[in-house]
Amino acid sequence: MSEVRAGIDVVVPDDGGRPTGGSLYDRRLVAALDALGRPARLVPVAGDWPAPDGAARARLRRALGAPAPGRAVVLDGLVGCAAPETVDDAVRSGVPVHLLVHLPLPAETGLDPAIARELARREAAALAAATGVLTTSAWAARDVCRRYGTADAAVAEPGAERRPVAAGSSPPRLLCLASLTPRKNQRLLLRALAPLAGLDWTLDLVGPEGDPRHVHGLRAAVRELPDPGRVRCPGPLEGAALARQWARTDLLLLPSTAETYGMVVTEALAHGVPAVVAAGTGAVEALDGTPGPRGADGAGAPGAGSRAGAALDPADPSAWTEVLRDWLTDPALRGQWRAAALARRERLRGWEDTARDVLAAIGGPLELPDRPEHGADHDLDHDARDHDHGSGPDPDPDTDPDRTRRPT
Repeated sequence: MSEVRAGIDVVVPDDGGRPTGGSLYDRRLVAALDALGRPARLVPVAGDWPAPDGAARARLRRALGAPAPGRAVVLDGLVGCAAPETVDDAVRSGVPVHLLVHLPLPAETGLDPAIARELARREAAALAAATGVLTTSAWAARDVCRRYGTADAAVAEPGAERRPVAAGSSPPRLLCLASLTPRKNQRLLLRALAPLAGLDWTLDLVGPEGDPRHVHGLRAAVRELPDPGRVRCPGPLEGAALARQWARTDLLLLPSTAETYGMVVTEALAHGVPAVVAAGTGAVEALDGTPGPRGADGAGAPGAGSRAGAALDPADPSAWTEVLRDWLTDPALRGQWRAAALARRERLRGWEDTARDVLAAIGGPLELPDRPEHGADHDLDHDARDHDHGSGPDPDPDTDPDRTRRPT
């Protein structure tokens, strides 16, 4: 049984040692809260989320625990939005439960319509029962309001740490760092790149495999390319292997059909790597920085001349073909995107900012130490750190990974 104590319990699905964008966010949030002097701990709950059985619901009930002075719960939406009755019981007992929505449950690609409707019903009930709602971007907050009428969702964008600037490769190396699932939309990239066989490029599809039938179809599509040897599918990468991958990457591609933020985008920017992302998703916010006083840039979305990449229709492979052709053939455009990525790298939010946003939302005491400088010292000794990223955002970081059972 989970021990009841003062502090913040971040209750999450047990990822079985397979980190995703959502689980990376949760872990880094706990570390940042601790660094700011607020005791926090990660409380994993095993279960087949978001389709829990009775045993999983009982484990969640124990994890939510009982009220205690100074205690609050931040509950991952994959778990909490699947069990609204359990959330309601905890809140009625006096436990403050703040739901952290990484991705609305029915937003996953390929769901049976009846299942999607049931997930939406449960999620709406859980959001109504919760003490408060947290989202990972302003885009996501608007999406939750549109879906469920939740007008007061707070925003706690993911943080990022500046990393060594990528050297890139010759020929240019394109990277899609995401789980091999329909929502991540890697098939679009293969269709977009097929007409560009006469140009020099390679593509790495890095991330864990999702549904075997989808992965089989994706591999078949690779084999149908004019030169399939240009595309690698090395699986998930972590630590030093992932650091080496970033060091040789020239451009990130994230064509997801749905993305609330896309931590992998800010991870790319942290290495000075530009990105092409799906328009109409939260990944655009990650690419550009949040407009207004909350944002890293303190300004509106950049113009075409200052954006660190592009935002394109995820249903239009021809648009991706055109932009990738321009980037591959125009050194000036490549330099422009690279310069913009390096500029965004200097203005990325830190995880301390994320933790402060969460504390403000849940009503935690804000007498916190001044935020440490998020500067060049963060670049040092990167190779000595373990970069915990099983698939990249989401993992959207996210990084941001498979959210059929674990949204990012």
